[in-house]
Amino acid sequence: MNFLPKRWLLCSFLLIVFSASVSALETELALNDFPGARVVFSSTGEVNDYVLALSNYKKVRGLWRLDEQLLSGTLERKTYQLPDPHSARDGFEYFYDQLKQYPMRELYTCESRECGASNTWANEHFKVLQLYGLDQHQYFGTFEMTSPEHAGVYVTLYSVLRGNKRVYVQLEVLASDKANRYQAASNPETLVRQLKREGFAAFAGLRIADEGIALAEGHVDALAQALAAEPDMRVALVGHNYQRMPLAEQQGVSLGYAQKLQKALQAKGVEAGRLEVFGVGSLAPAGKADAEARLEVVLLR
Repeated sequence: MNFLPKRWLLCSFLLIVFSASVSALETELALNDFPGARVVFSSTGEVNDYVLALSNYKKVRGLWRLDEQLLSGTLERKTYQLPDPHSARDGFEYFYDQLKQYPMRELYTCESRECGASNTWANEHFKVLQLYGLDQHQYFGTFEMTSPEHAGVYVTLYSVLRGNKRVYVQLEVLASDKANRYQAASNPETLVRQLKREGFAAFAGLRIADEGIALAEGHVDALAQALAAEPDMRVALVGHNYQRMPLAEQQGVSLGYAQKLQKALQAKGVEAGRLEVFGVGSLAPAGKADAEARLEVVLLR
């Protein structure tokens, strides 16, 4: 006679626990471990000076330096040893493919020797000895998750093959205590690769204010440097506006966004003939997300 009440209580308890787990999964970045990999190190804690790498390391006056964004928040770190016969590329692409399921920006990516010396990532950056491997077999990336529910979440991914043929992957997820998106500008070389690979890139430096718009200087600099590195590249600057107003007005306002970016790039030395401007208002809703406005850089073939 007492069995049914006890079972009901147990089911109620499990339902509460399950509901809490689902709620947590809905708000957290869920990344699966690499199948069969051994977790060598794992930690979670608060950090005040996390270095988000936006370039590789170079020696300046005897010291290792890189372009960086300093962040604070909750950091989760994992170091994996992959099972044979997986490669460093396998490890990087496994986690990268999971990240691509979320709205995100590539801030800096590199592979092989363009990443610099592996020992700087192992010893200077991550401080994990196992990550010291072969320069020609390494992959690195930093990413910003851009959906509203993941605002302020940054991911760092590094994969490398060691001389003993073992492959290690470092995965770090930082939940910044400042839930502001688009704090960091993309690396110019990464912007160029994205434009060539995908044909477009979002300009993340657009800021909407009551008095109009502003363009974040760091994002303008990064785009100008990307275009300077590819002197034959021509792009269209495309403004979008989703505010409640007639379409013609939306198009006029969004054209103003593109023209403002055009002038900012010309002020940094980009030739006017390489830039075309368009304002499409709300006619391209696919990338709207939660934004009232956006700017895109589209490669002109």
